[in-house]
Amino acid sequence: MRLTLIGHMTVRVELDGIAFLTDPWFGPRTWLERRLAPRVLPPALSPDELTALDAFLVSHNHIDHLDEPALALARRLGCAVIGSEGAARRARRAGVREAVALRPGESIPLGSLTLHAVPTDHPLAPDAVGFVVVGSQSLYFSGDTRWTPALRDGLSAFTLDVALVQAACAHYPFFGDDGMSLPDVAALARTLRPRWTVPLHLHCVGKWLDRAAGIRVGMGNADQVQAVLCVWADSLRAEGLGVQLLEQGQPWDTEHAIRST
Repeated sequence: MRLTLIGHMTVRVELDGIAFLTDPWFGPRTWLERRLAPRVLPPALSPDELTALDAFLVSHNHIDHLDEPALALARRLGCAVIGSEGAARRARRAGVREAVALRPGESIPLGSLTLHAVPTDHPLAPDAVGFVVVGSQSLYFSGDTRWTPALRDGLSAFTLDVALVQAACAHYPFFGDDGMSLPDVAALARTLRPRWTVPLHLHCVGKWLDRAAGIRVGMGNADQVQAVLCVWADSLRAEGLGVQLLEQGQPWDTEHAIRST
């Protein structure tokens, strides 16, 4: 399995001859996008630089998980958009040839792979889904979700090689956290024990890595964020858990990785 982080939650995954993107976001482009989802680093690759994709896995229809350049790319390459009902509906309206809505518990083939939809708990996206992709290796992609007993139970049937997991979230006065931060990802790693836990969702200003410790993603604090991630990763590695911090634009191959790095 080869992973290339484009940015935020967008990862190009290659497994068993199939290539797909997770939650493709290439913005922000408009004034509204820049206000709602300011980005600390530009994407490592533009849509024009991407070719040979079979599908997009889209957890939910929010501004930093699916955008218009991504939909234009899906049309150009003729690849499927698979995900939440809202994301599939938007893709169909945008002229994407194949748009498939999934609910937790449903499974479909994706070429030589099998794609399973698993539960999420996102207070602002009730139709959101996560994914487990199974082939010669297995991958979990969380989208935005809280760490809940339902999610734990939904994933317990799978042995996971890689878990691509939201690790910084927003917090709202009436809804609370809209997903996982670093303490939640640590709990997930300890419970599910994937071979590799890979934190994502780290490139949007204002997201909390650890609200209790007062640490969030901001403009100009990349060194602090990286230091926090390294300490967090080392603490899990000391427990015998595999963690990988992806660098934007740098492919990472699980077959050549050493568990302790």
